[in-house]
Amino acid sequence: MTAEALSHVSAAAGSFSTTARGTRSDLPDSVYASRRRMILAVALQTVITVFALAIVYSLTNGPAAAWILVWGLIDLFAGGVTSVGRGARTVRIPIVAAFAVTGAVSFFSAFTSADEIGPAVTIADENRAIFLLGLWGTAAATALIRALIPVLLPKRRLRIVTAASGESERAVSEAVLSPRAKADSDTFVASVLAEVRRRDIELVELTFSIDAELLRRLSWALRDRDIELYLPIVNIGLDPTRVQTLSATDSSGLLIAPSRPGLLDRVAKRVFDVVVAGCLVIVFSPLMLAVAIAIKISMPGPVFFTQTRIGLDGKPFEIIKYRSMIVDADAQLTELLTTQGTATQPLFKVDSDPRITRLGHLLRRSSIDELPQLFNVVGGSMSLVGPRPQRDGEVALYRGSDHHRLGVRPGMTGLWQVSGRSDLGWEQAREFDLYYAHNWNLKNDLKILLRTFGAVVRAAGAQ
Repeated sequence: MTAEALSHVSAAAGSFSTTARGTRSDLPDSVYASRRRMILAVALQTVITVFALAIVYSLTNGPAAAWILVWGLIDLFAGGVTSVGRGARTVRIPIVAAFAVTGAVSFFSAFTSADEIGPAVTIADENRAIFLLGLWGTAAATALIRALIPVLLPKRRLRIVTAASGESERAVSEAVLSPRAKADSDTFVASVLAEVRRRDIELVELTFSIDAELLRRLSWALRDRDIELYLPIVNIGLDPTRVQTLSATDSSGLLIAPSRPGLLDRVAKRVFDVVVAGCLVIVFSPLMLAVAIAIKISMPGPVFFTQTRIGLDGKPFEIIKYRSMIVDADAQLTELLTTQGTATQPLFKVDSDPRITRLGHLLRRSSIDELPQLFNVVGGSMSLVGPRPQRDGEVALYRGSDHHRLGVRPGMTGLWQVSGRSDLGWEQAREFDLYYAHNWNLKNDLKILLRTFGAVVRAAGAQ
């Protein structure tokens, strides 16, 4: 964020410096903006409900259509359109309501005969099927509309920060809080309200923690304007699926599930690794043989490169790769790292590495040099997906939570591979690997493998 992009807000008495991006002088007031969103939500849900009602009515000659009203009542009492745009709740309510109605109809039909129900509400088997089809069609359409509304009408959002974040490319208005405003609660609340009015804001996001008293004052001030307040949680790289809210009598907090997957998940990952790696060895065996012959013909020395790496729980293992460098490459590493000033970082990476051969560049760009690691996967020292396998010299430079990377098997690919590969510095690669170590599951492994194919085809970050 440059100095030219900042403008001072006179209404906030100099408490904020704000980005010009995302502001408009002709915006309607926040009440109108919220009303517009609500009108659209009501209109869309009304249209699809009436449409489904008309279809069911025409197909069932009338009586069965009355059951669809149950859907509207459940949706209304479960939050209705007021929940639109509030995360998973947005689409969960229609689906839960559909399950509830389906269960009620099934239970009621199983224990009550047509004679007991009476002619006014008799539902034949075929009409019941049509009704349930209409109900689930309505639920699916409603969930889709609710998911689209925040996209079509995103909430105008104000981020309150204590320093310019350099994220002005985000379509979010941003206000930089001065030290004086942060120290004075009256000034802080007044400044936020001034920005809310000026920018037609519907959600205020804090990027720092505040004490309980100031939180109460700010939330109360935003209450009459129907403005939502988003509070930060310390970013420690948690998968949202591991976090849930937990409320007690006088307090509330977050419950974080253990990061260690269960035995079944670990066994499933190992079986998946062995089966897939074994199949890939068979599929790529002609290519692997051809590459071995090409290396042997084009340059002196061995075909394979082996090196000690640190694996699961800090145990060393020998990694296998096709040789893509000159024979004495390791002997030159320390000098090259010292020259470029990265000898003290736990990521021994040489920019524009002169040790790589002409054939080696091709092998690395296509990631073919890593195919022999499939044997490491089958043998159990590596996984298909995991953190980058590092040298003992790199591990010796670990600090603090860096060692968490060793809590899972290193992988042939990982978040670092699909997010930049050699383009990443140590801090970025570290964050990706730590996130994976704390949050891995087989579903995400499959996603990473699919993304790896695209990264290899594009040769993104290859060196």
